[in-house]
Amino acid sequence: MKKWICLLAALMLACPACTTAEEYAKFSRVAYGIFDTEIQLIGYTKDQNEFNQAADEVMAQLRDYHRIFDAYNSYPNLHNLWYVNAHAAKEPVEIPAPLFDLIVWCKEQWADGKEGANIAMGAVLSLWHDFRTAGIEDPLNAQLPPMAALEEAAQHTDFSKVILDHEKRTVYFADPLLKLDIGAVAKGYAADLAAASLMEKMPSFLLSLGGNVIAGEPPRDGRLHWGVSVQDPDDFSGMLEVLYVDQLTVVTSGDYWRYYTVDGERYHHIIDPATLMPARHIQAVTVVCESSLLADYLSTTLFLMPYEEGRALIEATEGAEAIWSLMDGTVLMSDGMAKYARSMGATSR
Repeated sequence: MKKWICLLAALMLACPACTTAEEYAKFSRVAYGIFDTEIQLIGYTKDQNEFNQAADEVMAQLRDYHRIFDAYNSYPNLHNLWYVNAHAAKEPVEIPAPLFDLIVWCKEQWADGKEGANIAMGAVLSLWHDFRTAGIEDPLNAQLPPMAALEEAAQHTDFSKVILDHEKRTVYFADPLLKLDIGAVAKGYAADLAAASLMEKMPSFLLSLGGNVIAGEPPRDGRLHWGVSVQDPDDFSGMLEVLYVDQLTVVTSGDYWRYYTVDGERYHHIIDPATLMPARHIQAVTVVCESSLLADYLSTTLFLMPYEEGRALIEATEGAEAIWSLMDGTVLMSDGMAKYARSMGATSR
């Protein structure tokens, strides 16, 4: 009986939205190649033209952010991350505001002692990227980066060597072998910027950038929330849970996103700065909070921590909740996640 009472209450709460639902229609757009992932946008507008205009603008924005944050390709007349890594050790480089603001934010987290997702780890991560790419292209000859090379690269990951000039918006590397890698946060920041634009033009939306999903206002069809599925890391066709959210972001970091295989063992892309090897604490972690940038940062940082340490971090972070998939298949969640999760068999402890 309680189940039906709750359902009736939900329908009653949805009634105000139902009166205007007929004025809106649901539209969607899918794009490929931006941030090397599939971009999905769902939105409710009064007509197709209104949706197309909003979708065209946000996809163009995301393409721009992809180029600005790209560490592996250069573009004409653009001082993007590739350009920074190639030139910032020679002289201060003036960079676009989104890239500068993101580096500033990350340095503030690092200065506060949150070193889990240190974007100055680029020298180490680029080694892993090169060996992973080669291993994917030629699986029979896949190899691990030599530990001696990783240890040498790790000597050049001190974020304090990244010198920022706020007035001139420049970045300079005091260590000539240092490199930045913003893969742990770039999609989250781009999602936040895109969402801010969408809120002005199409506030009822769901935007997905691979493992980063950000929800705007509730769907204009009477539902109270968007449903965002959390993938089961052991079964790609299944899911752990559906989270019901609006004006929040859902971000997942896992060992199944990017990896390659060496001698029958899988090596994923999230590298532990302590061991210089892929982290082995958990299979996946999903974070829910208001900022996709913060959720991106937290999900990577939590992935690099044992569960108990990560649990303490989430409890100390206001407005953030998490779901952990442990190595033995156990699924746990923070206390506040229950208000978003409806059917998960996870436990909270």
